[in-house]
Amino acid sequence: MPKELPPYDQFIGPFDADGDFQLVEYIGHGCYALVFKGYSETLKQHAAYKVIPKANLAPGESWKIEPQKANALENSTVVRCTGCWDLRESKGVVILKYDFVDGLSLHDFVKSNKHQITVPFIKSFLQAMLELFYELHERGIEHGDFHSRNILVTKPSPFQRNATEKFKVTDFGTGSITSDAKLTNDFDQLARVLSQLLECIDYQAISPEDKYSFNILNDHFRGKHLIEADCTRDPLARNPGMMLERLENIEDEYFARLAHSERTSLLTPFDYLSCEQIGQQYSLLHSLYSNKFLGISEIESANNLVVTGPRGCGKSTVFRSLSFKQQLQDDAKLPENISQRYLGIYYHCNDLYFKFPRYTSPQNAEAIDLPLHYLVARLLLEILDVLHGFVKNSVISSPKEIEVSKALWKELNLKRPSLPNADSFEMLIAALEKECKEIVIKWRNPTQPIKRQLYGPSTFLQICEIMQNEIQVLSGKPFFCFIDDYSMPHITEALQQNLNRLLMQRNEFCFFKMATESPVSYAASDIDGKLYVEGREFEILNLGLTYLREDAPRKLEFLDDVFVRRFNAVPDYPVKSLSELIGDGENISQNEIAKKIAEGTKTEWWGRETFSSMCSGDIHQLITLARKMVSDSGGTDKLNEIGKLPKIQPKDQNKAIRTHAGDFLKSLADSGSNGEHLRQIVTSFGNVAHSFVKYKCSKNETGRPRHQASRIELREAPVFEGKAKELYDDLIRYSIFIQDPRGKSFSGQVVPRLFLRRFLIPHFNLTFSGRDSILIGTSDFEELILSPKIFEAKKLLTGVVPDNYQVNEAIQHDFDFSGQDENGH
Repeated sequence: MPKELPPYDQFIGPFDADGDFQLVEYIGHGCYALVFKGYSETLKQHAAYKVIPKANLAPGESWKIEPQKANALENSTVVRCTGCWDLRESKGVVILKYDFVDGLSLHDFVKSNKHQITVPFIKSFLQAMLELFYELHERGIEHGDFHSRNILVTKPSPFQRNATEKFKVTDFGTGSITSDAKLTNDFDQLARVLSQLLECIDYQAISPEDKYSFNILNDHFRGKHLIEADCTRDPLARNPGMMLERLENIEDEYFARLAHSERTSLLTPFDYLSCEQIGQQYSLLHSLYSNKFLGISEIESANNLVVTGPRGCGKSTVFRSLSFKQQLQDDAKLPENISQRYLGIYYHCNDLYFKFPRYTSPQNAEAIDLPLHYLVARLLLEILDVLHGFVKNSVISSPKEIEVSKALWKELNLKRPSLPNADSFEMLIAALEKECKEIVIKWRNPTQPIKRQLYGPSTFLQICEIMQNEIQVLSGKPFFCFIDDYSMPHITEALQQNLNRLLMQRNEFCFFKMATESPVSYAASDIDGKLYVEGREFEILNLGLTYLREDAPRKLEFLDDVFVRRFNAVPDYPVKSLSELIGDGENISQNEIAKKIAEGTKTEWWGRETFSSMCSGDIHQLITLARKMVSDSGGTDKLNEIGKLPKIQPKDQNKAIRTHAGDFLKSLADSGSNGEHLRQIVTSFGNVAHSFVKYKCSKNETGRPRHQASRIELREAPVFEGKAKELYDDLIRYSIFIQDPRGKSFSGQVVPRLFLRRFLIPHFNLTFSGRDSILIGTSDFEELILSPKIFEAKKLLTGVVPDNYQVNEAIQHDFDFSGQDENGH
C-alpha cells in the first residue's frame, strides 16, 4: 500500500546538487517515492529523478543496492542510474537520478493503447524480458519488484527507419531499499504480466500463425515454463536461456507443422509430453488419449475425488478428455456422447492463480466470498458454453433455451439486458464474463465497496438443479467438474480452504474431481474450520499407487496403446509398436536378477517388461526415455536402416535407462533450496537398499532369495515438524517416493509406507520385486531425512548378514502386498 509521501510541489525547481538541472515536471509516484522529470539547459538533456522520503527507507546504506544492481547489468533494457544524493539529514530524502525514458509504463500503455497489443508485440516483449532475465540469472541477481508499472514502453523514434516500441526496466530491488517491502519472484511476476498482455488479444480475430504463437505463449510459457520452479518437472523452469530458444523456434515450428498438417498431427512420436502443450488442438488430444488409462473407473465414479500422482501421469489428459467440450468437437458422436451418464466440465486452476496470486484471507469480511463467487461464475460459464453448443446442434430447442435463461437471470441476480436475444445462453455467458472481470477488479482494489450479494456454494448447486430439472437431455446426468492442478503453493492453502466450501459439497447434481500435485498439496479443510474426511466427503485416487499395484498385463496393455497411438500419428514411422522398438525383454525372475547383482554381475535392463516395471504412473518419463533411446541410436533415419528387431539393442536401452535416472537426480539437485539434500536422501536410501541385496537374504522364503527392498516400512506413524516436515513433504510432492498412507506397521498401527520412484530402481542396482522392505523406526527415518549420510553410514551393510540379524525382520512380510510367486515373478 502507498506510504505517506511529501507534497510534490516542494521539489519543483532548481536542483542545486546537480549542476543546472531543474525538476521541471512531476511525473507520478509509486508506493514509496515521487518521480520527476528534470532538464539541463546547458546539456540540452532530460533526466528522471526519484525522491524517496527517509521514512520509507530501511536503515543504513541498503538504499544503494537499487542503483548498484541496475548499473551492474549490461542489458540494453535496463534504465541506468547516473547519480545519487543522500539528503536525509538536510531534506529528509534520498534522490536517485536515472536516464530519462520518453514513454509510458506498460500498465498505462495497455490501458490507453490496447489495440496496439498484438501477438508480435507480446513475443517482442517476452524476448526482451528473457534476455534481461538471462543476464540476471548468470549474475545471480534478482529484480525483486518486477511488474507492469516498472516496465516502460518507449515511443518509436521518428529518426530511425522501421522504428518500433522498445522496453525498459527500472526500479530494481525495492525490497532491499524500502523499510517493509518484500522481494517477489521475477518469473512468477513475468507470468502475471504476460497473462495481462494475452488478455488483450481477441483470439478469434487473429491469423492462424498468431493463434499458434498465442497458444504457445499462453499454454507453455504462462501456464508452465514461467511458473514452474522445479526443473525435474519442466527442463525450461527458471532457465531463461532455454526459454529463449523455445521462443525463437515458434515460427519455425508453425511452418513445419503447417507443412505436415495434411498428413499428421505429430512430427515425431515424442512430441507433446504434457497435455498443456497440446493446447486447444482437440483432434490431436483425441488421437493421443488412451481409453485404457488406469484409474478411469474411479475417476468416473459418482464421488467427490482428489486425484494425485507424479507429474506426467496423465491427470490433465484424462480430465480434458472426459470433458464434454472436448467430446463436443466431434459432431458425429454428439448423440452418443449425450447418452453418457454425466456431463464433464473442465477447468484449469492457472486461471485462479493469475486472478488471485499468493492469496491470503482478506481482513475485510465482505471480500471473503470473492474467490468463491468467481469460481462459481467460471464453472457456470463452462456449463453454459456446452449448452450453447447443444442449442446450435438442435439438441435443446429455442423455446427451452428462453425458458431456462429467464430462470437463470433471476437466480444469478444478473442485470438482464434490454435486447431481443437477452434470454439466451450466449447472453448469459457474456454477462458472467463481465461479472468475472468485475470481481477481479474488486479483489485488486480492497477499498472498493461490494454492492451486490456474492455467490455462495448453494448458488452453483441450485443452478445445476434447475438445469437438470428443466432440460430433458440433462435429466439424471450430474455435472462432473474436473478441476485441474488444484495444488499448493500456487493455489494457496487459504484459497483452497475458501473454495473447498463448494468443492467438498455432497449432492446428486454435481461431483467435483480435483487433480492435485501430491497428497501434501491439497488442504482437506475450509475457512470455517471444518475438516474433510477421506471416505466421507471425498475419495483419494493416487495414480502412482494405482500403477504400482496393477497387474503387469494391464499396465503393458495401456503402455502399448499409448505408444501405438504415437507411432501411428507419424506417417511412415519405422516402428508401429513398443515391441518393435525395444522388444519384450528377458524371461528372468527378479530373484535371479538379485542373485546376479549380489555376485557383482552386470545387470542389463531392457524390453517392454522393464518399461512396465519402471512406471510409477509417470508416462511422460517413459516417453522421454524412448525419445532418448531413439536419439542415442542415431534418430529416425537410423531406425529406418536397422533391419532386425528390436530396433534399439538391449545394451543401448540399458545405458539410456541408467543415464535417464542419473539425469533426473542431477535435475533434482538443481531444483530449489532443498534439491541437493533431497538427492542425498534418495541416494542414501538407494545405497542402503543395494547393500541389502548384496549381503542379506530374505527370511521365510523358499530358496533363501536375496533381500530386495525398494520401499520403506515404518514401525510407527511419524510426526514431523520444522525442517523434517518440509523435507518429507518435498519427497512426496516431487514423487521421489510414492506414499501409501494406508500401510500397516507390525503392531497393526496405520502408518504410511514409501515406495521408491520406480525408474530409479535400475540406477541403484535394485530389483522390481515387491516382496521386501527396509523396516525402520521413526527416529531412524527422521535421521534419513535430516542427516542422510549419517543414516547411510549406520545402516549400510558391508558384509554377509548372519541369519539371526534383526529379530523383527520376519514379521515385516506379513504386511507387504505382492502379486509375486515364490521365485519373485
